[in-house]
Amino acid sequence: MRSARSALLVSALLCISGPAVSAELESPLEEASSGWVRGHTTIRTYGAIVPAVPGQSLEHSGWGTGLTVSYGVARAIQLSLGIAYYQFQSVVPGENCDCLLSIRDAARQTTISVDVLPPTRFWLRPRLDVGFGVYETTKTTNQSYSWIYQYVGSGTQLGVNWGLGVSVRLDQRLAIDLGGRYHGAFGRPFLGAAGYAPDLDMFTLGAGLSYVVR
Repeated sequence: MRSARSALLVSALLCISGPAVSAELESPLEEASSGWVRGHTTIRTYGAIVPAVPGQSLEHSGWGTGLTVSYGVARAIQLSLGIAYYQFQSVVPGENCDCLLSIRDAARQTTISVDVLPPTRFWLRPRLDVGFGVYETTKTTNQSYSWIYQYVGSGTQLGVNWGLGVSVRLDQRLAIDLGGRYHGAFGRPFLGAAGYAPDLDMFTLGAGLSYVVR
């Protein structure tokens, strides 16, 4: 009789503890698969290069770096807030002088974007990003005669960017992001020097790491 009571008690404890044990054993990946990116915060940092642009003779490819924080608002959609910095340099012959113009461009970007990551259980996931924000550009011009004349101008414009890429998942939280992005500014510049007309038309190739915080 006592052994029957003991067996009944053990069975009851197993029934109660079963769901708790299975919940503890559930991996973050399985937990995320039901909602995918919804409700998850992701931090992404990346580096980029600015390849040669038609019509310009780059001394070397430019470079850039950035940081974004994203939050999943739907199964496959994130809203991201990001900052970035890009710089590249070109050398062109002077139009009305026997000289060279060395032009260094820098762009500081603050944008909000919508990121689409199609739900898939594969380790390779495509992504599409479309962003809108503010670009502050600075152009430093060095004109070389027997001396060097330098002029620095800056201005701020509204701009857009969009990109395509892939996210390569390394584990349940960490992934490598690869892709290309186009940046373009429009409208009249503000918060800049009088008469300065920035011309932002830039393509970048980037690689970075993303980490799911929760």
